[in-house]
Amino acid sequence: MSQSHQTIEPWLRGIIRCPQCKGEVADVAAADGGTDVAELRCDTCHLAYPVEGGVPVLLVDLARRTDG
Repeated sequence: MSQSHQTIEPWLRGIIRCPQCKGEVADVAAADGGTDVAELRCDTCHLAYPVEGGVPVLLVDLARRTDG
């Protein structure tokens, strides 16, 4: 199965947590309105982690701060 879309495997999605606060993260769709996941957002500590090629980049140093 090809990973051309930015989807996260369901088994992985079930265990991903924010590395900063260990809270749950929510999928944020790409701006084009498709089904691809552009980032994972933590509403507890207001950080958004990028998803590149279907792989979440859960590095606090690469996360961007959200407005909350």
